[in-house]
Amino acid sequence: MIPIPVEIDAMLAILNLPKEMGDNGIFKEHRTLVLEMVRYVVLPEHYSRATQEDMPEEEPFLVSFRFGFCFLMLHSTCEFLNLKTLGEGIVKTVGLDQSATELLSGSEIDAFKANLELRALTGLREYLNPAGLQRLDELKPRPARAIRVGVI
Repeated sequence: MIPIPVEIDAMLAILNLPKEMGDNGIFKEHRTLVLEMVRYVVLPEHYSRATQEDMPEEEPFLVSFRFGFCFLMLHSTCEFLNLKTLGEGIVKTVGLDQSATELLSGSEIDAFKANLELRALTGLREYLNPAGLQRLDELKPRPARAIRVGVI
């Protein structure tokens, strides 16, 4: 199996998205963009291997690139998806009587996208180029620091 690009049905299964979403053309439209995202952050020899070499399903290289591709695909498309909504966006909560829904806000979608990118780059960290390593470092959460306050 060639690691990337991941087939839409397999990607939906990996991301636990409804199979009906396979009819949505957004994934096909974003595939090239996501491949470019992967190409930008990994070393050229790994990208060539991931797009051309046939390997067994249990191969860690294959798993890393498939999951990385899927997380970056959701990162690229999440703000455009309709997931169990009456309108646009991703549902955060649904009322008990199904009459009220609350969608993710813009800042929540940004945090969700950053988390997806962090997961993708973490899975690909063995294969990242300097730009990918720098982006991974930027996305890692920083530990809280103690602050000393004085009253004057």
